[in-house]
Parts: sequence; structure tokens; C-alpha cells
Amino acid sequence: MQHLNTLNDLILFAYSESFEPKADDYHRVIDANEELSTEFNTILQVKKYLSILKVGPSDSVIKNIMNYSKALSVSKTKNAGDFRLMMN
Repeated sequence: MQHLNTLNDLILFAYSESFEPKADDYHRVIDANEELSTEFNTILQVKKYLSILKVGPSDSVIKNIMNYSKALSVSKTKNAGDFRLMMN
């Protein structure tokens, strides 16, 4: 059985415990050690919090980018190359 020696081991187990064939053994080890149990419960709380976080740009950022895209006009000219114009 792998030992849960480090915080990384606990984090890896928290994210893969349903796939671990020896998950019950790991839980017994964690429950028997108060420090491991506290750390593991904290990791589970953080995992739950992270799962509800919205990752990505806010709606206002997306709106600003889309408005900029709509307002920008780029034209090619023979002599000057690309010509960019903001249409407000």
C-alpha cells in the first residue's frame, strides 16, 4: 500500500480516490491519524470550493472584447498596407 506521507499524496488521493482500488485502506489510515484526517478534510473542502469557481473571463470582459471587435475596421491599401480605424 502506498503511504500518504506528504500533502501531495493526500491531494492526489482526494482527486483520484474513486479510482483507487485500495481506497478503503487509505481511508482507514487517514481516519487513524488526526493530523492526516484534518489535512484531508481541508483538502476536500478546498476541492469543493474550487469546483464551484467560475474559470474564465467575466461577462463584462467578453462584452468589451466583442464591442471592440464590432467597432474595429481594418482595410488593406496598396500603398500604406493595413489601415485600422475605430468606428465609435
